[in-house]
Amino acid sequence: MRNISSLILAATALSFTVPASASEVERNDRLYDATGSSVAKVNRITEAGDLLVIYKGKVRRIEASTLSESEGKLVTSLTKSEIRRLD
Repeated sequence: MRNISSLILAATALSFTVPASASEVERNDRLYDATGSSVAKVNRITEAGDLLVIYKGKVRRIEASTLSESEGKLVTSLTKSEIRRLD
């Protein structure tokens, strides 16, 4: 029974977090960090699917590999402090 519960929990978690593809992301979509805090609006999407946002007065590149969609929100696995260190 314990294995079935673990399997159900894992399936539920997967249903809430799915990778976000560049085709689904649009300019001005709101980006949230790993803690669920709002970071910025998407300024531009590169051909590689990376996002360019303006955060703390600088353009930051958020790699596509860190992006997912959770509960209808565009989320990065990065925290705000990690985003602040990006170029």
